Amino acid sequence: MRTYKRLQVLAVASVASLCWGIQSCTDLDSEVFDQAEASKFPSTEAELLSTVGATYAELRGFFDPPLVLLEATTDELVVPTRGPDWFDNGAWQQMARHEWTPVSPGQINGSWEWGYRVIANANINLTALNSSELDIEGKEAIVAEVRMLRAFAHFWMMDMFGNVPIITEETPPGSPTQNTREEVFAFVESEILAALPDLREGNTQELYGRFTKAAANTLLAKLYLNSEVYTGVPRWQEAIDAANAVIESPVTYMLVPDYLSLFAVDNGTNEATWVENIFTIPYDRVLAGGMNPQMRTLHYAQGAVYGLNTSPWNGFATRAEFYNLFSDNDQRQDIWLVGPQLDNSGDIITFTDAVDNQSKELIFTPEITSLERAFANEGVRNVKYEVQRNNNRTDQDNDFVVFRYADVLLMKAEALLRLGNTGEALDLVNQVRARAGVSPLSSLTLDLLLEERGREFAWEGWRRNDLIRFGKFTQDTWEFKTNTQEHRRLFPIPAQQLASNPNLTQNPGY
Repeated sequence: MRTYKRLQVLAVASVASLCWGIQSCTDLDSEVFDQAEASKFPSTEAELLSTVGATYAELRGFFDPPLVLLEATTDELVVPTRGPDWFDNGAWQQMARHEWTPVSPGQINGSWEWGYRVIANANINLTALNSSELDIEGKEAIVAEVRMLRAFAHFWMMDMFGNVPIITEETPPGSPTQNTREEVFAFVESEILAALPDLREGNTQELYGRFTKAAANTLLAKLYLNSEVYTGVPRWQEAIDAANAVIESPVTYMLVPDYLSLFAVDNGTNEATWVENIFTIPYDRVLAGGMNPQMRTLHYAQGAVYGLNTSPWNGFATRAEFYNLFSDNDQRQDIWLVGPQLDNSGDIITFTDAVDNQSKELIFTPEITSLERAFANEGVRNVKYEVQRNNNRTDQDNDFVVFRYADVLLMKAEALLRLGNTGEALDLVNQVRARAGVSPLSSLTLDLLLEERGREFAWEGWRRNDLIRFGKFTQDTWEFKTNTQEHRRLFPIPAQQLASNPNLTQNPGY
């Protein structure tokens, strides 16, 4: 756990400090403003950082709904209806089958609104920062970070929806016009490149949870890796160059020996993980909630095992075919709960299944017999993010990991492989496999690399992005998914957004 302690100061910051140079703040008395005490205004980089805290804090909304939407539409995560639970007007079934619409599930509109909340907050910050005449050392770094936050949100809007509005602090009020995906790509690229020189470099406590040079270069590598999807033009060498900027950074980044420590409850305070976790979204179960994967995946009866005072919700699971990608000796298999589940006395937990009203032992099975009527013990569960024991809240203190050094290595490997440099790519992949305790590959294909990415980054939000880039998202089918319509590589522009903005045009096929 590392909260946005300095950043959260924004919640109690003075109105004056939030409205530097913003013309809409005309209700402020100018005489009072001129006479304000110097102590009311930021005088250091740390204090200045606090004024953009709301924008950083908006990132916490990425876990739900965007991450949920990105994962539940892939082979990694499925949410079957279990008796009276998890039907939610068919939303989860729509995601599993690839039958979503501009109206449903609500996670589509929620993801759109999350992205533009981040962008709106960033634009307010940039207007204030650029209008302020305060000369503070470190101001350039804060401005660069806010530009990265805005670029990060535009990246995901482009990834999920394609043609979306580019909104900056200079965008006129009213209904923004829609930009092409290529234009958004170019905007994100230009923002990253413009911000990079002013960003801080390091993986220290001071920089934890902030956009650094390494985080920016990792996002740039993601952008170039997906360039062919976004623009029709591959840019593999640029992806390699951006990855190398992290690998060859004067700051040390490496694979940590203990894979699960990256996602532990203390991953935000355990400095040993910071050499791999390049960019995270900090959470705090009291002050900054929203991190609750344990509630979504654990069975109702497992709350007592972990000392939880609230019964989990028994929803999220994975499919047998994805779980079977993991070999028995793969240390990453420890992210899954499968087989008999024991209580604190060492006995198998028993429960009454709401589907057939039968008393059963809690034995998680890889097989899920029905998307519409799954038994309560069906589906392997994911505890990649360590369950926080004796927790009296539904949220946890684990920080969500966005970018990792392992991803930098595998992105470079993929770009090398696509350019024909199999040998160097194979070495990078085997570095990641060695940490997992599995034997090295003797050869490498795109299919094998995709499988490796699945094992390494399960439930981290990148599977849909990967499947589309590898040509699998719409072309292939997996359990419960039968729809292979090509237009579903993009989500529809939400109906609510079309209704409120006449300048938006729906994506083809919807």
